[in-house]
Amino acid sequence: MQGSVRKERRGPSRPGFTLIELLVVIAIIAILIGLLLPAVQKIREAANRMSCQNNLKQLGLAAHNYESANGYLPPGFLGSFSTATPFGQDSDFTAAYDGQGVGVLVHLLPYVEQDNLFKLLTADTPADYLDPAKKYPGFWNYNSWWDNRGARIRTFLCASDQAQAQPWDAFFATYRIDPTTFSVSIISFGDSTFGRTNFLGIAGYSGLSDDRYRGAFRNRSKEALATMSDGTSNTFLFGEYASKGPPAAGWQNVSAQWMGAGMFPTAWGLLQPTKGGPDPYWYRLSSKHPGVVQFGMADGSVRNVKYSVGTTGTTWANFIYASGANDGQVMDPNQL
Repeated sequence: MQGSVRKERRGPSRPGFTLIELLVVIAIIAILIGLLLPAVQKIREAANRMSCQNNLKQLGLAAHNYESANGYLPPGFLGSFSTATPFGQDSDFTAAYDGQGVGVLVHLLPYVEQDNLFKLLTADTPADYLDPAKKYPGFWNYNSWWDNRGARIRTFLCASDQAQAQPWDAFFATYRIDPTTFSVSIISFGDSTFGRTNFLGIAGYSGLSDDRYRGAFRNRSKEALATMSDGTSNTFLFGEYASKGPPAAGWQNVSAQWMGAGMFPTAWGLLQPTKGGPDPYWYRLSSKHPGVVQFGMADGSVRNVKYSVGTTGTTWANFIYASGANDGQVMDPNQL
């Protein structure tokens, strides 16, 4: 018996990639990713900047609502309560502890949908604990405050920053060195659990009560929007404060805590941090947005201020004018 013959048909052969072709394809993909990544980063930063801008608007709206309910803006800080002459409430550095130590953002909690947290904080304190006309011990003496110090509030944070990741908390106090000079001091519990903030109230040039360029927020201030003779559209209300790198050997990284960091002076202007490096200027307002720092105005708008502001010159002068509420100077927005 003759065996059958089996015929097979094969399709045309398909040669594989050569090594050179494969390397070319990988190189093209790498180039495309390299071109796409900066665009993605720019889109992400634009979204973060818009989120930050919205937070500043929310703080401005909260301050307006607080004023409607109380007749004045919240105090910038509940610090020194000294009545000694000639310095009044701005007596000296040690007096920064001579009061509640509470910053402006705490007063705004009920107006940024944080009423439950506000009630928890004040559970152990007298009913008038936050009255700027009253003197009480520092908030760290009350369990209801200390136990809730780790609360993280999205409205108080900038998405471009990592303030919560810093190991050192901070709040600030402006004080007099003598009748004609002043300084600002950083105060810390060295506690990494505090909830942080990237937004501070603007205290004007120095933050002292008798400063010609005093801002909307000062120690135990009760400023009203209607009394801002410079106009609400020309006056800073809140500004950005980025987490900081070490300014000198032995210093730790710093970020502001929302409980105590209430107000900040503008005397030292804005200087761009070193590209790719830490920001050592803990005594200056700043942001993690490229080239600009955002400020919430007293009329509810938000303004971008370029890092070109130094510590002298016309641009700096207009920056100081914008930080003051009743200085009588005409602020040129084109200089900012």
